[in-house]
Amino acid sequence: MSTRTGEAQFVRFLQQECVRLQDENQLLREEVQALRRYIRALQELQKTVHQFTPEHDVLSLLAETLECAMALSDATDGSLMLIDEETDELVFVLVRGAVSETLPGYRFDRRQGIAGWAAEHVEPVIVNNVRTDTRFFEAVDERVGFETRSLIAVPLAARGRVLGVVEILNKRSGENFTQDDASLLSILATIAASALDYAASALENAES
Repeated sequence: MSTRTGEAQFVRFLQQECVRLQDENQLLREEVQALRRYIRALQELQKTVHQFTPEHDVLSLLAETLECAMALSDATDGSLMLIDEETDELVFVLVRGAVSETLPGYRFDRRQGIAGWAAEHVEPVIVNNVRTDTRFFEAVDERVGFETRSLIAVPLAARGRVLGVVEILNKRSGENFTQDDASLLSILATIAASALDYAASALENAES
């Protein structure tokens, strides 16, 4: 092998290594940015939890929990629905994202849709292509002019009772939701459900 050929191969090797290192550096930067996003979201939630009083702050805590879930999963939209036991319906109480002004107050049968399935079976659900899932309830999207592509739905349950459902929708990156996303959302849903249950108990005690 000539000296010139050896030099050319060495140059190509260096170029390939530079590309590989640049790719690794980009991945590391993205991971650092994600970790910083996680930390900021959790710090904000921690502040709200520490200041929580059931008489006044339950909605603030629920809103902060929903926003934290969206930040941690990099979701563009999210909602928290509660069960109206008098009408047997799920009601959108908190909505964040594109339809935050039009969707609150909308209600539907508590057994409909992917959210209804999560509430009925008391199980988290990951669906990364809702159009292929027969449980998907298109009426909500049609009513507000929204496009759900993917979602995670997690029941809000406390002391064996389902209170509602929290959903996050559509990753900003277009990537799939993962089991890690579902696990984080389940932890946050536990915080939200506990706050709701605590507030309800406090109200009952105050009235008795």
